[in-house]
Amino acid sequence: LSIPISVGWMGSAADAEAAAGGDDGERMAGVEGEFKTAIVFPVGSPLNTSKYLTFYRKGPFEIKAEYADDRQLVPGTKKSLGTYKIELPPQTESKKVKVKAKLTLSSIFQIELAQLVEDEEYEQVVKEKRELPPSEDTGGETTQAPAETPPPVDEAAAKAEGEEGQKPESNGNANSEKKEPEKKYEWVEVVKKKKRTKQTDLPVVPSGKLGINEPELQTLCDVESAIQADMAEVVETDDRRNDLESHIFNMRDKCSESGEYGEFITSSVRESFMTELTKAEDWLYDEPDPTKVMYIEKLDELKKTSDPVVWRYKESLTRAEWISAVSGTVSNYRSAAENPGEKYGHIAADKLAKISQECTAVSEWLTKLQAEQAKLPKHQQPVLLSAEMEKKNLELAKMADEILKEPKPQPPPPPAEEKKEEPAAGEDK
Repeated sequence: LSIPISVGWMGSAADAEAAAGGDDGERMAGVEGEFKTAIVFPVGSPLNTSKYLTFYRKGPFEIKAEYADDRQLVPGTKKSLGTYKIELPPQTESKKVKVKAKLTLSSIFQIELAQLVEDEEYEQVVKEKRELPPSEDTGGETTQAPAETPPPVDEAAAKAEGEEGQKPESNGNANSEKKEPEKKYEWVEVVKKKKRTKQTDLPVVPSGKLGINEPELQTLCDVESAIQADMAEVVETDDRRNDLESHIFNMRDKCSESGEYGEFITSSVRESFMTELTKAEDWLYDEPDPTKVMYIEKLDELKKTSDPVVWRYKESLTRAEWISAVSGTVSNYRSAAENPGEKYGHIAADKLAKISQECTAVSEWLTKLQAEQAKLPKHQQPVLLSAEMEKKNLELAKMADEILKEPKPQPPPPPAEEKKEEPAAGEDK
């Protein structure tokens, strides 16, 4: 900080009434009716720091902030940094108010918050251990009055306490002396009063500070948000226009007889579709005031014709891959079922036969649909679909894996060796 910042306030009689000391900030005291100032951020103060200012007041008060040395200010710059009114409700006695002043990273002074600090008493119920007096009607013996279950007590401490309560008996008169009654205790609830610090936020009303006040700032923020929303709508509308224009150009090129989709659309459909594309292009450049919704609707109309063509094209690209995948799956599981070897030899023959039957069914299904698909022109609805082949592949794999994962049986334990009885001592061998 290159220019010191000071705050000013009007002194109050409450400052004299309040006890000095014990404040965790700078105490801002003053005589009643006297305007006092103090530098809170001197030259060289680090940025992004805060200081707490402590006041004692009975009602609302004001804090004025300004540059302490206006000689270093740029000509025309105001010395005042604003007035901050602390809205403290009227009090019957002086109350402590902590005000947090902050110097931001941008060297801007601000009053960040104000809090009313009070000490309040509250009651807390605790359990204490109390000794029961001996009962007179039981011949000196004591009885324990019913009490609540005591909280857990450390065993070592209880043992030590019990040993202190016992008196050693004399060796010679152990039976003749009268034994002292055992002490009895109970746990009772005791209400104790304690103190704690209560902090209440107070409203801070700034005025005359540099920059834009809160109402004006909010108004400008609302205007900016509205502009951003309008711009987002404009950008979104342009994106939808580009989508429509790109679709027209792509489909016109790819759906031609020599195009990428040429074999997947009939001549009659191609001719009518090219007419639709031309009309859509004319509308795109001639419509005076199109909207985002209009662009979306026009694109959806064209996709009613183009989407089936594109789907047939993509289906033809993945069909060969799925035929190879299904054939490979059938071959692998058929080999495992017909030649189980040591790995699957423990599985029952009827279960392996079930795998072989399913492999044969899938293979026949695939061969039949391949033959039908080969007869169809590319612009017709295909009969052999990649999704159906994927489903068949998964179903076969799931069924076969359930059978082939059967674990091998455990080998039988080795026969126990018979123990030969040895002759007793003294007997002939």
